[in-house]
Amino acid sequence: MKVKQLTGTGKRESNQDFICIDRLESGASFFLIADGMGGYEKGDEAARIVSENIFTFLNFVGSINEQNIQKAVQKANLAIKQFNNKNSIKSGATIGGIIVAENTAHVFWVGDVMIYQINNDKVLFQTKSHTLVNSLLETESIKEEESLEKYKHIVTRSISGKPSESSIGHQLIQFSEGDSFIICSDGVHNTVSIEQIIVYINQENRLEELEKQFLKDAQDNYSVIIISF
Repeated sequence: MKVKQLTGTGKRESNQDFICIDRLESGASFFLIADGMGGYEKGDEAARIVSENIFTFLNFVGSINEQNIQKAVQKANLAIKQFNNKNSIKSGATIGGIIVAENTAHVFWVGDVMIYQINNDKVLFQTKSHTLVNSLLETESIKEEESLEKYKHIVTRSISGKPSESSIGHQLIQFSEGDSFIICSDGVHNTVSIEQIIVYINQENRLEELEKQFLKDAQDNYSVIIISF
């Protein structure tokens, strides 16, 4: 397994993304990007609190499954609620994570951090973000793509102290040699398409060229983790 990561501020003043790459007591590999919510106060601290609470909870559970991952997110959600109350602020984060054990990956997310499974130039799986745009498309409340722009950055789920909005998306994936997973914050997938990312990571200099494009074009914080098997 090879792991590469990249993060930066984009055109923002500070980086409110937080990357966590670690190993659980069980031996499973843990990967997470937490994106401090734009416009909220102390987004960088919120992202760190969320990441640390999820990792700590999962480090001591008997088994990794969807239920325990959801419990870890609930613990993080409570920690953010306490943090917000203590500081009299609103803060929160969206997340995308992968836990890898042998040839199995637990993929989980809340909000609009995207996760892809790819093989060569083919996308085998991608998460569906918890956004207002996707909700409107699902209910067919809106159909014309040009009408969606104003809803583009509104998430319907996040870890911001509200239990009703912190339900995870989850997918259990069996992967094969030659597969890769990509986790990326919205500053990445709003700047480049997954097809462009695949072209970059298949090149010899890989992330260096991708970073050049982010430095030039990214309006928001950008973070990406690439896990290759």
